[in-house]
Amino acid sequence: MTEQISEEKDWGALAEKHLASIKRDMKISLEDATVRAAHKVMTEFNDTERESKVKQEIIKNLPVKTQQEFYDELRNSVLEETAQAIEKMRGFGNDTISSFAIFIRGMKR
Repeated sequence: MTEQISEEKDWGALAEKHLASIKRDMKISLEDATVRAAHKVMTEFNDTERESKVKQEIIKNLPVKTQQEFYDELRNSVLEETAQAIEKMRGFGNDTISSFAIFIRGMKR
């Protein structure tokens, strides 16, 4: 009977030892996971911060256009698109089509 009790104590001590080992491993794993998560968050924050600074620099370096300049640029692109569409038309001679396209491009500001 005493052998049985001592064996139970050995098993108990072994279980306690194993449990302590598991707790240590879990603590180390939790600390590692916390460090990795913090690193990931900081990296994402730094990337976002860096992108924001780049965007701000780009915006600072963009030329400022007046309302009239913006309108003229838009108007010119519409006129160019119209001239290109007319050049694709078939039904008139090439000289007539080219004349129409030249006239429309001449309307640009």
